[in-house]
Amino acid sequence: MQHYDLIIVGGGLVGTGLAVALRDAGMRIALIDARTPSHDDPRLFGLNIGSCNFLKNLGVWEDLSQHAFAIHEVHVSSKGHFGSVRLTNDDIHLPSLGYVIPAKWLELTLNAKLQSQTHCTLYQPATVLSLDLQPNKSVLTVKQDQAEISLSAPIVIGADGTSSTIREQCHINADIHDYQQTAIVTKLTLKRPHLHTAHERFVTQGAIALLPLNHEECACIWSAATTHADELMSLSEANYVHALQTHFGTRAGKFIRITKRHQFPLRMVKAETAVKDGVYLLGNAAHTFHPIAAQGFNLAMYEVAVLVEAILKKRELHEPFTSKDLLTVYEQTQKQQSVSLRISHGLSDGLFGSTFFQGIALPIGLTGLNILTPIKKHFLNRMLGRSGRVPRLLLSEIT
Repeated sequence: MQHYDLIIVGGGLVGTGLAVALRDAGMRIALIDARTPSHDDPRLFGLNIGSCNFLKNLGVWEDLSQHAFAIHEVHVSSKGHFGSVRLTNDDIHLPSLGYVIPAKWLELTLNAKLQSQTHCTLYQPATVLSLDLQPNKSVLTVKQDQAEISLSAPIVIGADGTSSTIREQCHINADIHDYQQTAIVTKLTLKRPHLHTAHERFVTQGAIALLPLNHEECACIWSAATTHADELMSLSEANYVHALQTHFGTRAGKFIRITKRHQFPLRMVKAETAVKDGVYLLGNAAHTFHPIAAQGFNLAMYEVAVLVEAILKKRELHEPFTSKDLLTVYEQTQKQQSVSLRISHGLSDGLFGSTFFQGIALPIGLTGLNILTPIKKHFLNRMLGRSGRVPRLLLSEIT
């Protein structure tokens, strides 16, 4: 039996980020990851400024900055309808609203940082066979290299993704909503520079997002009904670019070419609770959101920052961090989670299920948000995780 102060299950961005953030906590940490290291993740993340500050405070921003592309403005519009909104960094006096970073560079940088430290023992590849919740500790049976080993800790963090083994082992139910939609992700080359502007364009039965990368290159995420997405995936590159231009319009200029397309099915998964005894669910294990508002990863970073702050406070007081403290952390994150869920789920359901929403409610809402400056500022601060009490790890602006 190997005993630790904390066990993290899931070595993705959330789990690894948590392990690195606790590097100075004086804790013995185990990280269990079922995957082998991968450097071919095609996803691209739109990180708000709070998440970027988190990475800066972890000491990885310097290595990431060469792969990070600033967002100075977000333009939101609906094809064929009046009304749009421009959200800029000047609205809230920041150098940027956030950055776009390819997932593979996030993973490489965080893994390299973790490997350089000695506080965390990595079990990889290894799978959790069982989780036994006992008084004051949890015992995990883990399989690695054909051998079974037992690990125990008073606190276990489930950061093992949408199909979470830890959530299943704890018998925590989840509300699952299949949107019957697919996101098609690719890189798009424009004829003219993007000027650090991100676009969210609501189209008939879907949405197209363009996120700035290098000069004339953008990340392109087209969310569409799965039947339509299958048709789009079958198109040649030239015909796909033509369809994309036709649906999006010319506000970002002429589209030239795309790279390989990747598709991801979309669904919402919301655990009925993130806490059970000494187990806490983080990231997609607790909530998987529609990507339409780029809330999922940013919310996870916010929750990690709240958790780390609570653990460090207890360590400074030389007091144990217990399951009761996990409940306090969970309560502190609920407001931000509720906002993120309403925005992501509300937009996706409205766009795909209501002509009234797209034809009347959405244009009026965009117009009102654009002209009512105080509401716009409040909305931006809420989206960027800057309203209310902000965890220390999300502070200190990126320059």
